[in-house]
Amino acid sequence: MNRFRTSLQTFAKDESGVMLAEFLILMPILMWGFIGLVVYWDVFRTINVNQKAAYSISDLLSRQEVITEKFAADLQQVLAFLMPGAPVARMRITSFEFDENDPEANLAAWGDDEYILLWSRVTGGDVNIQPLTALDLQPMRNTIIPIMDNRQGAILVETWVDYVPRFDIGVLNAGPGLSNQTFTQTIVTFARRRRVCMAGTTTCV
Repeated sequence: MNRFRTSLQTFAKDESGVMLAEFLILMPILMWGFIGLVVYWDVFRTINVNQKAAYSISDLLSRQEVITEKFAADLQQVLAFLMPGAPVARMRITSFEFDENDPEANLAAWGDDEYILLWSRVTGGDVNIQPLTALDLQPMRNTIIPIMDNRQGAILVETWVDYVPRFDIGVLNAGPGLSNQTFTQTIVTFARRRRVCMAGTTTCV
């Protein structure tokens, strides 16, 4: 019995191989943490690039006075260029102006003021995204669209970017990880001139 007790005490005091055992325990946790940092960094990178791309396109449009249908369609290539390596991105561009105290406006919820839709186009081929209408613009007052002067024009750029995580960082049922999601961005930029018109339309007469 004494020999067994002595052997047990010797085994308890023996620390050989402890570092290897700790490494084998901690290595999966360290790898999971490293991969998680990479995934979350990629998420914030995609959001940041999407925001910068939307601002760039909005600023580019605000400097125009009259654009063509081809110019609007080619902006999809600009969006793809500004987001290298990103999944499919879609965009909706809307040009409008603010009409203060319009006697023809019939918008009881917003008074006599109204946003006049000049044109709206969707790029990226997503049939679920439709061009905005004049009625779609009115509820955006003081939420998405800031205060505007009478007859002031603006450009509304909206982007949708699908994101698929490169790694599944979920841990069984303890952590759900990140699922596929869509990042959106909405930018309103005032026109450098009065407004941005579309060639061939009758809205800018």
